[in-house]
Amino acid sequence: MSRWWVFIQERFEPVSHLLMIGSFSAAHAVAAARGAGQSAAAWATWRSLLIILPGVVAFFFLLRLYDEIKDDEHDREVNPDRPLARGLVSRKELKFGMIVCLAIVFASFGAAGWPAWCTVAAAVAYSWLMYCEFFIGDWLRPKLTTYAVSHTAVSVLLSAAMLSAMTGCYPWVLTTQHWLFALNSWLLFNAFEFGRKTFLSNEERDKAPSYSKIVSRYGAVAMVLTMAAGSLALLWGYFPPSRTAPVSVPQTAMAALAAILAAVGLAYAVLDRQPWGKAYRGLCSAYLVLMCMVFALGPFLS
Repeated sequence: MSRWWVFIQERFEPVSHLLMIGSFSAAHAVAAARGAGQSAAAWATWRSLLIILPGVVAFFFLLRLYDEIKDDEHDREVNPDRPLARGLVSRKELKFGMIVCLAIVFASFGAAGWPAWCTVAAAVAYSWLMYCEFFIGDWLRPKLTTYAVSHTAVSVLLSAAMLSAMTGCYPWVLTTQHWLFALNSWLLFNAFEFGRKTFLSNEERDKAPSYSKIVSRYGAVAMVLTMAAGSLALLWGYFPPSRTAPVSVPQTAMAALAAILAAVGLAYAVLDRQPWGKAYRGLCSAYLVLMCMVFALGPFLS
């Protein structure tokens, strides 16, 4: 257990991950209620969230375990201090961890009803294809952007499973607004992924791929901002302005976050020096959490 705790601290840092999962889940509760035309404070929606929350945490941890095994060969060459590469845990132990995670996912979502169980089963099936790198790993791995967006797409199915759990609807009964919110999850995770692998010129490593290498710093920032703009467009209509205000408080807050991201990204791209590199990556990592927080608090800010 002590070795697993070290693994979790290094590869699934509890505070930041639980903060992300908590805000991500709370945003889904609001989206589920709003998309169904209910009060955002509906108790049934939040009760369902509490039921599936262990499964959501387990699903994200499952993805981390997948990545540890998939990246092992690369890590032994480029990141030899990673837990699996240095022998802290074994492949057998990680695979046992996968089984435990799957049991928690299915039990948790199953407790929320058949619609949730069926939809999360689709998410798990897709995640298994990710683990197998869609059986085209040799072709896919060198294509960093294609690899990323094909893997972050699992967030759409996870979002759909969460929305199914909180509405009691099978995926084909979910509203268009629900599915657009699920698409928003994919955009936010893309922004996170593109941002965390973008570096200053003096931070680049020969054998470590990055978006700033592939499309330049400006191109990498443009990729993040495109995802952020798409997300903002999808979320904008959830909290329409009132008769007395042309723009609602949640809309203003979300637009301000996007503007700050754009400003920091431009400073990073133009100046190419610290502290802008770290600030930009940090903000890209925090952007998903902050947007979900604003969305979750939206009913109280409107």
